[in-house]
Amino acid sequence: MRAGSEGTFLAVDVGATNLRVALFRGNELQAKSVVRTPTTGGPYAVARKILREAERLGADRVDAVGVATIGPLDIKKGMVIDTPNNPLRTFYLREPLEKEFKAKVVVANDCVAAVWGEKVLGRGRDVEDLAYVTISSGIGGGFIVDGNLIVGWRGNAHEVGHLVVDYKAEIRCGCGGLGHWEALASGAGIPRMAYIKAKTWRGVPTEAYKLASQMKLDAPGLYRLARNGDYFARELVRELNKIHAAGIASIASAFDPKIVFLGGSIFLNNTDLMLDEIKGFLGEYTLLEPPRIEVATFREDAPLMGALALVLKTPEVIKKPW
Repeated sequence: MRAGSEGTFLAVDVGATNLRVALFRGNELQAKSVVRTPTTGGPYAVARKILREAERLGADRVDAVGVATIGPLDIKKGMVIDTPNNPLRTFYLREPLEKEFKAKVVVANDCVAAVWGEKVLGRGRDVEDLAYVTISSGIGGGFIVDGNLIVGWRGNAHEVGHLVVDYKAEIRCGCGGLGHWEALASGAGIPRMAYIKAKTWRGVPTEAYKLASQMKLDAPGLYRLARNGDYFARELVRELNKIHAAGIASIASAFDPKIVFLGGSIFLNNTDLMLDEIKGFLGEYTLLEPPRIEVATFREDAPLMGALALVLKTPEVIKKPW
């Protein structure tokens, strides 16, 4: 593989909803596509879609491929195993891409890639302790401590969406556990959280309340109605922001980051309703001074740029022989 800025690279972000594929010359974007992530077609469906998009972008020959993906992972095999966020559950990435491109393929969790992207290419370049958290269909995190990327023996040291933030919660996570951050406050969890809140609501029966009572209040509807002054929606958003603050506080206690970069579609589309309130609640849950909270440098392309960073400067912990 040619070094850094001299190479031609393919960067891939396998999200729960969207698949992003981009062609780079060094760190300069040449072309990009955004399509739906396959949910049927077997364990090679995602790889086949990546290859089709790469061909469409003109990536007939590349020096390396970086892949940021939803988890959990088997990082040794470069594959997703039993993910709760895609009906395929398990699918291959490294093996079919290496076979096709005959080039190095680096696979990491999307949030691990995103935090590495902040360190290599973003506003975290001069920071030794930082975190990235996505608030989207699911919730996940990536961490750098003392300049070292945290990965774990299977590549899953960052599944913070499954931190328990309420041991009394009735809502069961997609993974089967109770009280998880992701179950309560992710895009997938919001309709159920709203339904439970509606059952004990004693206020005015607003539009959001009526939708919640039928388990039809999804994330876009919730934040739209909250922005329009719906009292039930605003109270639920406030409660969700407290949950996010509690989750970030748990991260702060475990990893002591100086900065936490926030991304993911729910957060990026609703920063006006989330950022300041999360910051305000954070001090109620943290032991020490809270970390600085910032919007992800590359916004919705954070995992994609992280995938690029994985091949521009492959972390030693991912280079190690398995």
